[in-house]
Amino acid sequence: MAELGQVPPGIAVIGCGVWGRNLVRTLAALGALRAVHDHNPGAAAAAAKSGNVPARGPDDILADPAIAGIVIATPDATHADIAARVLAAGKHVLVEKPMAMSVGDGAALSALARDKGRILMTGHILLYHPGFLELCDMARSGVLGEIRHIASKRLHIARGDPRDTLWDLAPHDVSMILAITGRLPATVRAQAAAPLAHAPPQQVNLALTFEDGTSADIALSALHPVKLHQFTVAGTKAFGIFEDSKGWEEKVSLIRPGLGESGPGAAAPVLEPRPLQPEEPLRLEIQAFLDAVGGGAAPPSSAPEALRVVRVLGAAQESLDSGDLVVLDRTAHDNLET
Repeated sequence: MAELGQVPPGIAVIGCGVWGRNLVRTLAALGALRAVHDHNPGAAAAAAKSGNVPARGPDDILADPAIAGIVIATPDATHADIAARVLAAGKHVLVEKPMAMSVGDGAALSALARDKGRILMTGHILLYHPGFLELCDMARSGVLGEIRHIASKRLHIARGDPRDTLWDLAPHDVSMILAITGRLPATVRAQAAAPLAHAPPQQVNLALTFEDGTSADIALSALHPVKLHQFTVAGTKAFGIFEDSKGWEEKVSLIRPGLGESGPGAAAPVLEPRPLQPEEPLRLEIQAFLDAVGGGAAPPSSAPEALRVVRVLGAAQESLDSGDLVVLDRTAHDNLET
């Protein structure tokens, strides 16, 4: 965290769409915003006005020594190319998820950031959410027991043009699963439905298995009438649930199974809410980026973590394309803390 009165590093935002405007708002509130750019002049002008900074061309932004880092919120398919250009110019990068849409592009970005000595961070925002951090504490403290299964549901109605649900939504869930398990899965299987003509799959289900016997499944839909963002960790002692679509008092719960034998006389499960102090995850994520750019600790969603998420997404895409179970290379089963 920056010292009181310390000027934060200068940051520009490239991409001023719906999510880009949130980034502009947050960076401006933190005193770090210096410029914006969007290929749509109207969007750029509106973001510049709201952030009280100039709208500038990309070459001008990259050449400005007062801008230390750039936040990229452009369409998914452009992330890798733009991030590579920014890193090559010597700037730090926070790129929205996914970091890249292929393992090769992600590995190249990671290597470029390492060679340039620059921060490369991906917007896996839920890794900064107080609710997920509380769930992680529950899992690591042993209160849940041995982790056996993780179930994630991310369902809602998407607005605007149909997007690729796997690459648009699954990064959130995959990043959380890898954070809980601490390793990559051994196998990945994905199935999809594309009920919209001439559109990428809008409903996708993933099944992950790990070498220690842990399993995980992810249900994704951009065509669901009721918004549900629910992440459940099942242990041998208890269940931990993070449901972001609920209020802060109910977002996280610990559920202990009822004691005694099963059947009509069995005790009911005990639900223990874990109230949270409300904090905006985006602000926490942006602050982590600013701290890292300023010489602080590497953020949780730095390049190694983001590349592992892309590896799982790439395996899921391979499974969708082939219809088969995909076995990840055994050399990929590295600990996420290394």
